[in-house]
Amino acid sequence: MKRFPPITVDVYRGDTVESRHTLAAALVDANGHLLESYGEPDVVTFWRSSAKPVQAKPWVDDGTIDYWHWGQRELAIICASHVGSPEHAELVRRMLGDLGLDETALLCDNELKARHNCSGNHTGMLAASVRHGWDLATYQHLDHPTQQACLRAVSELTDLPVEKIALGIDGCGIVVWATPITAMATAYARLPQAVPRVADAMRAYPVLVEGEGELDTVVMQSFAGTVSKCGAEGLGCVSLPDGRGIALKALDGGGRAVTSALPALVARCLGVEVPEAAVACVHLPVTNDVGRVVGQLDPRLP
Repeated sequence: MKRFPPITVDVYRGDTVESRHTLAAALVDANGHLLESYGEPDVVTFWRSSAKPVQAKPWVDDGTIDYWHWGQRELAIICASHVGSPEHAELVRRMLGDLGLDETALLCDNELKARHNCSGNHTGMLAASVRHGWDLATYQHLDHPTQQACLRAVSELTDLPVEKIALGIDGCGIVVWATPITAMATAYARLPQAVPRVADAMRAYPVLVEGEGELDTVVMQSFAGTVSKCGAEGLGCVSLPDGRGIALKALDGGGRAVTSALPALVARCLGVEVPEAAVACVHLPVTNDVGRVVGQLDPRLP
């Protein structure tokens, strides 16, 4: 196992470093063996939206996706943190229609509903609830069968007992898990083999997973065979095509630091140059209030 110092991302305004982000990362194989660490690999943090592909696993395993005759597009948006484009919102509304529901059933927020970035994820939970006859008004609660199924899924993919997984409430109201980032990397190493339909759907429709020019979409478009899903407060997780998994955490919660560092780290782990399509993320521009570029981010991998 190779141990490296933390990854840093310098924020330049002009030629001067204005600030610096520090990130921890873990590269793990599907057996849970830590292959490379950057900084402290056992830092514990919440999965936030990086949980979504794992939260989709129960609905593939129990036949819910097939029951509603859904395919890759629907499965991709169940895993999504989408930007709320018309394409995203219309797909969610159609899926709700399949369930005999409308946007009022979504409890992810009070106003955006289908345009909320977690609407697809919540629709997957509603799909299971309608199919199995579970209560729709409480699908966010810890004791609800949907949340218990998701909790078992993360336990299975990380080898962590359920009672060892710290819990909280996510921004959209569902249960959110906290684990070491090594456990996250393990889950992503295993995800393509454990739930190939989830991985295949995300790879097939990366724009549905987030949106044009957004980090997860860019990573999956730029690095063939990867599965990428970021989470709030500076978290990025990637399944590599060779069966390894990455988890990257900005210790200050800076999402822009992950946007800059994640493509560079994926390229390093794959032994390739950063593809041209991902360079704009790696050297993320700093703009002023009138849109003029006045600096950029610069990731430094030890």
